[in-house]
Amino acid sequence: MITTGTQLTDFVTALNGGATIDADLLDVLVDNARAILEEERPWVVLRKVNTSKTVTTASLYTTAIDLSTITDFSRFYSDVAIRLFDGNNRIEYYRLVPFDRQLEYKDVSNTACYDENSKNLYLNGTVPFNGTLYISYVSTSTAIDLTSESAIWTVFPPRFLPILGFYSVGIFKGAVDYDSINRQMMPENRETLRALKNAMEKWDDEKQMNSLETNDPSDLYAYPRSGAINRYDN
Repeated sequence: MITTGTQLTDFVTALNGGATIDADLLDVLVDNARAILEEERPWVVLRKVNTSKTVTTASLYTTAIDLSTITDFSRFYSDVAIRLFDGNNRIEYYRLVPFDRQLEYKDVSNTACYDENSKNLYLNGTVPFNGTLYISYVSTSTAIDLTSESAIWTVFPPRFLPILGFYSVGIFKGAVDYDSINRQMMPENRETLRALKNAMEKWDDEKQMNSLETNDPSDLYAYPRSGAINRYDN
């Protein structure tokens, strides 16, 4: 089974008919493959909650909360990605509104704006208590070192690691080293890639379904929603 950076490099070379690919180019190809896969869906294994940010009641709608220090931040996750927790039992939920509507929402509590350019978060309205922000987000995995003898892309099971090789070789053969032989081989490699990706998505679908199986929709945010159905009621 492929687990390390050097093994992935050897696998790519084998797929490429034994011909090596320039190390810098291969690094870019593998990183592109990783980025494409990770951005296609909010994979369960890439979801995180950051608790490094705190706020006080002195916070205003102009008070910037720097999120650039969350170095693996890709995008927010969940319909309520920001929660304020007092450390005991009180939670306040903040929904994200467009940053260019900050002035319209500046006095609306339980809303927040995020400036994608500066990576700053702003809480609107009055902050009800001092507390810790629980920020739900989709992360990015660590960069892949193709010279490493240690396991890489460890957020995913190693059985899925070959997909990065198929992606990389597919791009290389189709865009850099295209010829009649590669044209004949590409459909088979593409089908293998598609089958492996389908297996990867099915694996993630089951994880997502497991997280919903015990979810009670009538208990969202600690109060019953009108018309919600509790499937566990008889």
